Parts: sequence; C-alpha cells; structure tokens
Amino acid sequence: MEDTTEGIPLQGSGEADVLGALGRKLEGDLSFSGERILGSMCTLPHPTSAKVYEHYLDRNIGDPGLHPRLQQLERETIGMLGRLLGSRSAEGAIVTGGTEANLIALWAAKRKHREKRKVVLPESAHFSFDKAADIMDLDLCKIPVEDDGRVDLKRYLEAIDDKTMVLVAVAGTTGLGAVDPITEISDAATAWKLPLHVDAAFGGFVLPFLAEAGYTAPAFDFSLPGVSSITIDPHKMGRCAIPAGAIVFRNHDAAVASETEVSYLAGGKTRQRTIVGTRSGASVASIWATLHRLGRKGYVETVATCMENSCYLYDRLRSMSGVDAVIEPQMNVVGFSPTKHRRIDPDELARRLRGRGWALSLFPGFLRITVMPHVSRKMLDAFLHDLEEIIA
Repeated sequence: MEDTTEGIPLQGSGEADVLGALGRKLEGDLSFSGERILGSMCTLPHPTSAKVYEHYLDRNIGDPGLHPRLQQLERETIGMLGRLLGSRSAEGAIVTGGTEANLIALWAAKRKHREKRKVVLPESAHFSFDKAADIMDLDLCKIPVEDDGRVDLKRYLEAIDDKTMVLVAVAGTTGLGAVDPITEISDAATAWKLPLHVDAAFGGFVLPFLAEAGYTAPAFDFSLPGVSSITIDPHKMGRCAIPAGAIVFRNHDAAVASETEVSYLAGGKTRQRTIVGTRSGASVASIWATLHRLGRKGYVETVATCMENSCYLYDRLRSMSGVDAVIEPQMNVVGFSPTKHRRIDPDELARRLRGRGWALSLFPGFLRITVMPHVSRKMLDAFLHDLEEIIA
C-alpha cells in the first residue's frame, strides 16, 4: 500500500490490503476480548448490541424527518431508562456518553439561571464538569470527600448560597464507585429550589439492580424529589456498543431548558436538546435492543456476578501481605495500594503491572480495578498471582 504520511493516497487499495494494514497498525492494542483490561468502566458489548449497531450504521437521529420511527424508538428508550431511574414522565436524549450528558445538564441549568454561575459538586466529580465550566464560564465549588469516597455533606450544604446555579452529586464515583449522600442533597435542592444533577454514568446500570442481587442500594434517582436530571451510560454496565450515553430529565419542564430550534432539516422545523447535531441512530437501536435482550433479570444476573467477583477480589486483597484495600466496595469497583512500609509506590506498582500486560487505572494514592462483565474469576486469580510476585 502507498505511504499516507503526506495525505490521502492517490489510488485506492483492495479491501484485504486495507484491513491487513489496519490490523498491523493497531496490533498490540488491548481489547476486552482479551484477559488483561482491569481498569476500564467499559466492557465487551453484548453480541446483540454489536449486531444491531452494525445493521443501523447509516441512521442519523439528528435528522428525525428522515427517520421518524427511530425518533420514536429514542423516546421509548428514554422512557425505559426513565422508569429504571424512577420516573414515568422522563424525557431526554441518547448521547455519546457521560461527558456530553453532564454538559447538557449544566447547560440546561444555566439557561434557567442565567444570572448565576456557581456549581456545587464533590471533588470526586468527573472531569467533564471542568470542561463544562470552561466552556460555559462557570464557577466550580469543589467539596472534599470523606475517607469512604462520599462527599463531606456538612461542607457541601454549607457551600450552597444565593449564587448557586445547580447542585451535582455522583452515584458511582470514577475512583471508588462511591455514592454521595444524595437523599440529603436532594432535600437541600428542594429547599433552595435548585436543580440537582446526578452523575450516574457508571452507577445507573448497577444501583437499580443491587437489591435484587442481594446487596444494599442507596437512594440516588428520581424517587428523590429534588433530583432533576441523571446521566447514565449504557456503554458501561448496560453492556451496549460504544458510544452509548443518555441524559435523562425528570419531566418535560426540566428537559426543554436545553432546546434549540433547527429549521432546515428534512422534517422541517425540529427542536434538538443535545450539543451535537448529527447523532448515531445505531446507538439508539443498539440500546433499545440490548435492554430488551437482557431484560431486568439479565441485568440483575450481570450485577450479581460482578459484585460476587468484586467481593472475592476485595477479600483476597485484604488477606494479601503488602497490600491495603482502600474501602469495602459499594459497587463493582475496588481500590488498593501497596502498604506504606513497602519500597514501592502506586505509580511504580502500576508500571510493573503494565509491564506484565495488566491495564489498571491509577489515582492519587491508589490503583483501581473495575470488575466488569468481561472480568472473570480466572482473570482475577491470574492478576493476584502477578501482584503477589511484584509485592513480595
């Protein structure tokens, strides 16, 4: 094949040549079908999700005049997600992921409270809120978290004032899977008449199924009256093809705040509630199909298996000499670090593990494993064997 470092090649190549060259360029990248990814909050898509995604690659839900039935499918999908999250009147949109969903939530809040700029949120909040603040010129008031990974509630409540535009809480922090005290924050949102956005990008497909799987499930969703919007990512524990995110508003009044009118599309005047215009219809179809394929029972079984493996990993780490587990897992997320007297810090430990092929996430002071559906007990045993050898 022709060298393309200077631009698009003059002549095209055969499909076999192109696929072969592409495979060679990407050789060595990790995939979820292997047995080494322990740090990602995504996973191998369910086969039905992948099949449906491929079938509807040409659909653009950003132009609903071309695909009115796809638009209706999106409404049904948001309806299913809304009922999962405790609302029968939910509205929203399928988006690229948690980052876009969080941006839309803050955008909607800003359009309702244009004279205000303050956002109260935990230090554990996703980096997408920093992006949103930069784009919309917002002031982030970040509140420290406790040892259990939850925001310091007293300091959080003290930070709310007349300048506050929106409150943010997290249901499944990126670092430890912790769930903020959302019941109390919801009460504050109601008292101050402020919108409360819950980032449940990860926890949204875990928390609703924990009780049926035999675990404690803290309140986080629209069952709390102060919650106005929720981010949920089907491409995480929802087992859908990437990208697949959703912003879900409690009701119509909350959802319309981010609407923009578009006049030139195939169906005439339309109203969009997302940041991007062109959106993947394949994502919508994939999510709808996966929800129906797995059903509630399938998600309960997925969460139960992941939690069983998480507890197994946590117990093994606690019994291992030279390692400290950070907190007991609240979801299928486990943090650990080398004990302080060891001559190795978390950064060096992560480097040595990567040298053996293991891909973990590194946070200040600890490493994190997300026990996703592709993470098997056999995989964890192999990892623990390597960890023991490195720590010894």
